[in-house]
Parts: sequence; structure tokens; C-alpha cells
Amino acid sequence: MSTTPNGPTFEPHPAPPVPVTPPPTRGNGLAVAGFVVALVALLLSLIPIVNNGAFVLALAGLVLAIVGLVKARRGAPRQGMAVAGIVLAVVAGAAVLASQAFYSSVLDDVSDSLDDTPALTGEDAPAEPDADVADQATTDEDVAADPEPAAAEEGTRDNPFTFAETVGNDDWTVDLGKPHEAWADIHAENQFNEAPADGMEYWIVPVEATYTGDETGTPWVDLTVEFVGDDSVTYSDSCGVIPDDLTDVDELYEGGSAKGNVCVAVPAGAPGTWTLTAGWFADPVFFRAKG
Repeated sequence: MSTTPNGPTFEPHPAPPVPVTPPPTRGNGLAVAGFVVALVALLLSLIPIVNNGAFVLALAGLVLAIVGLVKARRGAPRQGMAVAGIVLAVVAGAAVLASQAFYSSVLDDVSDSLDDTPALTGEDAPAEPDADVADQATTDEDVAADPEPAAAEEGTRDNPFTFAETVGNDDWTVDLGKPHEAWADIHAENQFNEAPADGMEYWIVPVEATYTGDETGTPWVDLTVEFVGDDSVTYSDSCGVIPDDLTDVDELYEGGSAKGNVCVAVPAGAPGTWTLTAGWFADPVFFRAKG
């Protein structure tokens, strides 16, 4: 007969599980960098002068984003950010090129407009001096002890044109009719027109214009008639509804002509000079108020 010892018994416990270390996450900083650089390039792409640097940033962002996309296809994260960076870089580069073309066109237009100050045309234009006469004039000036100051250029405030003279530039040939006080005509045109303020009068200037440019022009947009009083103040307020308003004339093509009236509220008696500006950036030419 066998006996079993009454002492404690021990059972073996399973070994604790060994923790599994996850594989290290692969970063993709190039995708992030490409996206950020391309975004900055896009924000700067429409700013003049600065957008020259924006184009370089767009190229750098494009390269970084492409490299980031290659890494993403090999298992790195942020594939979507890399694609977005590529798109932003391409858009930024295109925006830079488009904006520079636009700004260049605007500068060309401004430069052309600065040369569009009206001058005398046709028979009214001064004749070129004969070479011999010019040489003799130069000799006379050399020997003169106290030469007289040169006369002011025609069309300036000190030497205004008369209303009988035709002026023009590359786009317009313009004849201004003689201004006249016109409240009676304006009131007859529309009884709801308000009378001029105390000390002021409504004066109408007839305008006849021919478009001579290469594209199209609208008289009431391109031609501006104003009044400069003896008080050195420019007056440009309109007069309400007037007969034969120049604003009723639509767009003209090369060779097209139009007639119409312009009205300005001026000091009573119109002491001063009238001005005509042909083009948004052109200088005005002056006309004698009662010439």
C-alpha cells in the first residue's frame, strides 16, 4: 500500500508574453515641405515684383512634393499632401506667368496713354521750321545778350488753344465747340432738372470726335471735359439731363465719328479755362474759356 505525501504541490505557470515592438513609423517630411512651399508660392504669385521669387518657390515646392510622392508610394505616409503640393506648385507657377503678362500689358497701356496728350492736327498743326531759318535763329540766339524767355507750349494753361482749333492723338481727333450758358435748354429738356447752385451756372460744350485708333473707343469714357476757374479750382460736376448728351453715343470703331454735348457746373460767367483729356492717363490740354 503506497502513500502520497501530504505536502503542498506546485503547478508550473505559463511564461508571460513577450511584448511586440511595432516597426518604426516612416516619416515623409518632404511631402509636408513641398506642400508648405507651394502654398507660400501661390499666396505670393499675384504680387508684382515679389512674384519673381514666387516662381522659384513654386519650382522648389514642385520638386519637394514629387520626391515626397515617390516616398509615399514606397510606404511612407502623406501621399495626399504630396499630391496637393504638386497641384499647388503648378497652379502657383501658372499664376506667376499670367500675372506678369497682365502687369506688362498694363504698363504698356499706361506708357501709351502718357503719350496721348492731344495736340494740334491737320491745318492747325504748326509747320516745321526751314533748316536755314532754324540755323539763323540759332545764330541770332547766340549773339543775343538778353534772349527773351520762350513762349509757353501750346495747349497749356499759360498758352491755351482756341475752340476753333482741332486737336488729336493716336486714338482721337476732337473739335470742341464754343461753350455757352445753357440753363434754359437744360430746363426745357427735363423740367425736373435742379437749377444750378447760387453763384454757379450750367455751361454746355459741344463735342465732335472721330476715333482713329486700332481697336474701339467710347467718347464719353475716353474724353473728359472739365473747367479750371481763375480760382485754380477744377470743376467737373454735371448738370442733370441735357440735350444731345455725349453719353448717348456708343462704342466707335476706327473712322467712326460722333457728336454730343458735355455740361459742367462752373462759376457764373465761366472765368477761367476749359480742359480736354483724351485717355485715362493722358495730360489735359487747355482751351480759352471765351476763345
